[in-house]
Order: sequence, then C-alpha cells, then structure tokens
Amino acid sequence: MQADHIEPTMSQKIFSMNLAVETVSLYLLCCAVADAGAPVTVDALTDKWNDSIGSLEQELNRLEERNIIQKDDAGGSTSRRYKIVAEKNWR
Repeated sequence: MQADHIEPTMSQKIFSMNLAVETVSLYLLCCAVADAGAPVTVDALTDKWNDSIGSLEQELNRLEERNIIQKDDAGGSTSRRYKIVAEKNWR
C-alpha cells in the first residue's frame, strides 16, 4: 500500500443502520463528493440529486439527526457546507 494513499470516506456501517434507501443514497453521494476533493455543499449535492430539493433537505436532516454529517461553518461558502462525521460518533 502506498504511503500517500487516502482511504475512501464511506463506511460500511451505513448499510447496517436500518436507514431509508434515500438516506443511504445521500450519504453515498456526500462521500463521492468528498472523495473527489470537493466540498460537500448543498449546491454540489443538488447538482447530482435526482429528486426534489425538499427530499434532499429531508435526507440531510436525517443524516444530521444521526450525527452522520454535521454543518461545517468553515470555508465561508455561500452554499451550506457539511462534513462527514467519523462513524464512531454516529447515533
């Protein structure tokens, strides 16, 4: 294994938490954005989300409630920004 290899963001634990398919899908989308080196923002997610903004907001709230993602005030982005929380802190 290379020393400069960065582990992927996704945790397999997401599949054993009995979450809705849409919630898991949004988590996977957040991980894909983060792994691409881009900030996880509502704008970035909206570009890839294939349902309504209302459903995106609902799933973001579900991920926040389970402490899987948190709002990230750093970065000064005009679009709401999130960070993915380490799985040991999920609820």
